[in-house]
Amino acid sequence: MSIVVIADWLAADGQEQRVADLLPALTEAVLAEPGALGFRAVRSRRDPAAFVLFEEYADAAALEAHRATDHFRDFVQGTIAPLLIDRQVEVYSTI
Repeated sequence: MSIVVIADWLAADGQEQRVADLLPALTEAVLAEPGALGFRAVRSRRDPAAFVLFEEYADAAALEAHRATDHFRDFVQGTIAPLLIDRQVEVYSTI
């Protein structure tokens, strides 16, 4: 049973394009992880500050390995998170 993560991000005023510009590099880094089955970032057409990330991992261990990577710690938590005013994450299991 794979693990799916849905992350809703809301960029701070003036940071919308910076967040958008950083997402391709994050996508590449995540997809290079052995347990990553998929990663897609989308941006709202109605609200350019709103982003949704769809992530899928082989299992819970792969998700934990993702959260332990340098790019998660340094890039997501260190670079992108400070550009956001809201960040909600839900974790699901496939049925």
